[in-house]
Amino acid sequence: MVRFAIFVNPLETLYDYERWAIRILLAVMILFGIGIAGHTLDIENPLSEAVYTYFLDSILNESSGDSGYNYVNTASYGIGLALFVVSLSGLLRIAGIDGSDAMLIALLPWVLWAPLGEVIEDAGLFSASFAPWFVSPGVHFQTAAWVVLAGLIGHKVSNGTIETEAEKNAATRHFSAFLIAAQASIYGMSVLSSDNVEILSEAYDREVMLIIAMFGVTAPYWLAGSYVERFDHIHRIVYSTGVGGSIVLFGMLAGFAIGRETSEMTAWPIVIVFAVPILVCYVLYSFGKDAAEESLKLGYTPGVLPPGVTESDYLESKTPLGEKIDELRKKAVLASPAVLLPVGGQIGDGIATWIGIDYFGYTEKHVISSMVTDVLDTSLTFTILKVGIAGVICWFYSQAIFEYRQQHLRVLIALCLMVVGMAPALRNVFRLTLGV
Repeated sequence: MVRFAIFVNPLETLYDYERWAIRILLAVMILFGIGIAGHTLDIENPLSEAVYTYFLDSILNESSGDSGYNYVNTASYGIGLALFVVSLSGLLRIAGIDGSDAMLIALLPWVLWAPLGEVIEDAGLFSASFAPWFVSPGVHFQTAAWVVLAGLIGHKVSNGTIETEAEKNAATRHFSAFLIAAQASIYGMSVLSSDNVEILSEAYDREVMLIIAMFGVTAPYWLAGSYVERFDHIHRIVYSTGVGGSIVLFGMLAGFAIGRETSEMTAWPIVIVFAVPILVCYVLYSFGKDAAEESLKLGYTPGVLPPGVTESDYLESKTPLGEKIDELRKKAVLASPAVLLPVGGQIGDGIATWIGIDYFGYTEKHVISSMVTDVLDTSLTFTILKVGIAGVICWFYSQAIFEYRQQHLRVLIALCLMVVGMAPALRNVFRLTLGV
């Protein structure tokens, strides 16, 4: 029997706000569970009615798109996401997980994995039983489940009975390949058994799907020896599984795209949605690169204080070195992945939404976004808002000072911004390209 034991740092403790966030999340989960149980047992009560009316019904009854958003679930998802970020940052810290930018890069493939799954659902390729699992926001919970599973296995490899580094490296590759193969089997069977794929018949290229899936399953092996070796074993298995899983899902879309008529697909949106954010991020990186390199030479990660130094200590320090570091920090953070990835994602989301609504006739289902686009009867207002949010992200990280113990919070805030920016941008532009 395989046992998972979480090794914790006995010297680490939770901040008070982290404890409260965890308690609130647990209380919400318990209430949610009671509501589902009441509905399952046919016991009429206000809690069950609220859970299904505002949350579950809109997901279970939705097809080809986001779940039906309303003001209640939109506000709840936002608050829940914030509580989750705060809670998880504390739990990862006491578990001894590396909270550097490497963590954000390791999670990046999963920001691609979720929208790929959503587009497969948009195209109607999943079987009816699987489709609800890929409707937003539920798809993000499923993504988190795969990440947690990969992380637990990586933690077991790092702290378990495997002794030599070579054996640990081999174990991370084998476990990653197993998780990717599990995804290929589960989701591949769902696609191949779906009614729409049966209707498409020869128009869906199963051979292409299989070949690309095999390429994805072997990802941990052909990634070996590359930059992935810089990751620890936890980050490595999370990253490799995300890369391979994304390739597997891409293969399912590729099999669909090959059978599409050329007139049904459009290439130019993907060029614009990718090119503009990349250009903006290149400018930001060029602006902050030299300051970041100088800060690292002095032994300071931009925006993160050294171990043992509190924010109050830092602000009260008036040494020449401290003033120099503070001056560098405001520029250096702009070259950080924690800034570049969320900024690029927000701008890409704004552009993709504008193109999709104003040029392709798509509709906005998010209530807040819909309000913004209705201001001037054009989704260009949403694009302007997203560019403004990108500016706020730059300002926030240039001003924020994170203690060493708050590194996970810094990274998870960036990830949260990517989930609500980069993920929908990718989903929207893939839909535009495939015409689904």
